[in-house]
Amino acid sequence: MNRIVLIIGMVALALSGLKAQEIREIEGLFYKDNHPYTGSYTTHFENGQVKMELTVKNGKKHGKVKIWFENGQLNEIRSYKNNQMHGKWEMYNANNVKVSVARYKKGQKHGKWLIWGDEGNLMYELHYRNGKKSGTWKNYGKNGEVTSTREYRE
Repeated sequence: MNRIVLIIGMVALALSGLKAQEIREIEGLFYKDNHPYTGSYTTHFENGQVKMELTVKNGKKHGKVKIWFENGQLNEIRSYKNNQMHGKWEMYNANNVKVSVARYKKGQKHGKWLIWGDEGNLMYELHYRNGKKSGTWKNYGKNGEVTSTREYRE
């Protein structure tokens, strides 16, 4: 019995020490004990649900960032490199329907973007190259037919 009390006391002491070393975000950079932080970072809604999970490297977002709605449904998955969006970005609506897939390169829009309606029907296909509109952009009707196109040249 004394062992259990001792273990519980040690765990409580360890957890109270974590509060004193909180990770802080200042102007987009993450710090722990006034030094750039490396590791995982999670925020929560007031109801306790996870709001955001991300990985931090040398104080900067790096890797996947997941963002949830307050009800626990996934809202976004983003990719970061050196604190800039880099790679795929997916968004879901409150009904867990994918509503967009986009790509970034070094913080700029780059590649194919697809946007769906709340029911899952494709509405737009867009293309970017180094942050600029590029290629053929398409609008789709409710039955999946192309309703209009527009060309963008670099």
